[in-house]
Amino acid sequence: MPSERTSRRLAAFTVISVLLFALLLGRLWQMQVLQGHRFRQLSEENRLRDLRLPAPRGILYDRRGRPLVTNRAAFTVSLLPMELRSPQQVLPRLAAILEVTPAEIQQRLQQARRRPFEPVRLLRDAPKRVVAMVEENRLDLPGVIIEVEPVRHYLYGSLAAHALGHLGEIDAAELASPAWEGYRMGDLIGKAGVERSYDRELRGHDGRLRVEVDARGRALGILGRDPAHPGRSLVLTIDLDIQKAAEAALGEMVGAVVVLDARNGEVLAMASHPTFDPNAFAAGISPQAWARLAADRSLPLLSRAVDSTYEPGSVFKVVTAAAALARGTATRATRVTCNGTFRLGGWVFRDLKAHGTVNFIEGVAQSCNVFFWTLGTRTGGEAMAEMARALGLGERTGIDLPSESPGLIPDSHWKQRTQGEPWYPGDNANMAIGQGWVNVTPLQVARMIAAIGNGGTLVRPHLVRQVLDADGRPSRSLTVPPAGRVAFRPDVLATLQEALAAVVQRGTGRGVAIPGLSVAGKTGSAENPRGRPHAWFAAYAPAENPRVAVAVLVEHGRRGGLVAAPVARAVLQAAFGISGVPQARGGPP
Repeated sequence: MPSERTSRRLAAFTVISVLLFALLLGRLWQMQVLQGHRFRQLSEENRLRDLRLPAPRGILYDRRGRPLVTNRAAFTVSLLPMELRSPQQVLPRLAAILEVTPAEIQQRLQQARRRPFEPVRLLRDAPKRVVAMVEENRLDLPGVIIEVEPVRHYLYGSLAAHALGHLGEIDAAELASPAWEGYRMGDLIGKAGVERSYDRELRGHDGRLRVEVDARGRALGILGRDPAHPGRSLVLTIDLDIQKAAEAALGEMVGAVVVLDARNGEVLAMASHPTFDPNAFAAGISPQAWARLAADRSLPLLSRAVDSTYEPGSVFKVVTAAAALARGTATRATRVTCNGTFRLGGWVFRDLKAHGTVNFIEGVAQSCNVFFWTLGTRTGGEAMAEMARALGLGERTGIDLPSESPGLIPDSHWKQRTQGEPWYPGDNANMAIGQGWVNVTPLQVARMIAAIGNGGTLVRPHLVRQVLDADGRPSRSLTVPPAGRVAFRPDVLATLQEALAAVVQRGTGRGVAIPGLSVAGKTGSAENPRGRPHAWFAAYAPAENPRVAVAVLVEHGRRGGLVAAPVARAVLQAAFGISGVPQARGGPP
């Protein structure tokens, strides 16, 4: 018979065993029932991996359907935060392969801490050497994956770079803005040009790829695929041939060329030099490359066609002439004698030479300053400012680009407010020849000359004609109504157009004369405080029924007729398919 002590021990053992068994059952019930869903989810997440399939951006075509910007496949090295179990070992090794510091990788991980299941992209468009090294060290780099992403490819390098734009990773400020709702950290978005203005059209919808992986993260098979949907493509208004001609003619000179369809405002070409290659931004620009571009004193990222303003010089005489004719302070029969100087009170203004007695047509054709000083003082600054604004100067054109400078058309109110001075008669003389505080963009000048040529319609410049769906079929045509209309009297318009045609036929714009094509335009040489005068030329053709308007600006080019006019001639030759035209000599301003 067991002793009483033994019986008590056996009873205690039994009770403890029952309690332990009950505890185990309770824990099992908690894990299997109460927390079963969670553990099942963790297990699935460890076995399954959902990878994002970036959507290719839409293609950009020129107006004839020739591709300007496409996509190419590239490798991206990414890191999955949830699978990074030994950062102390993985990050230094990975940093050495990517040639960055572990702190840089840690910073990227920190930025993406709210999305631990999303791959953190560390190096886009990785070279084959890097991809090979990652694959060779895969067992020592748990959580590191190689993805294939579409990367932007600008087929002609720097051609039309400022109009097309470039990409970059979305930043914190953009992510916080309602305008970019739905975007995520690491997304490449348009940072400038058409790429930015039409980013939502171009970006498409990303897809998903569900992959089964082993304990080391190696892919075992594809379990499902939600394909990416490419972005919509755009047919631009740009003509590749005219764009090439504009950039070739501008060459290494610092300046801009804008070519418009004078009838509807379509931008046929937009060039700005110095420029840059947007391919450098296609996969995210390196800090070193960005630092070089940002520090470049020639400002290659600045669009001189749209974002920079200049004194217009004598191209503004188109405004003065129009205001004088409209106000009746001049007619086609007006005659002025130019002896080379113009006296106003105690001031003497000096012209380049004595033109003798000139009528309205010859005054414009020879760009006689004495003639325009006379018209300016008769007409007054308020009338000239009113006409300038009617022709679209001193305000944004509304072009479909993310930025644009308004320029400035001064008047007495502006001067009193900003300079604390009244408007003096000398201000009329300065304004009459496009000096003083007048500032315009080349795009505004192109629209102004188009309005004179087309009979007064103030077109709204734009860069996109059509939106295509994923199959390449037109889904939407963009019609852009005019911004306004200048109600010229027929006699005013006829006199203006005759004078501008005379500029090219026998005046200062002879350098743009093209046999077989009637051209009307105006030269300009604008004094400025930053060095030699800027060279301008603005023209439209054919003179009788213009289809093309062009504005050329060469910084510190001195003479519009000698430097800017040949650029315009090359552009017009390309636009009208004319070649082999001998060089003609231009006039001074």
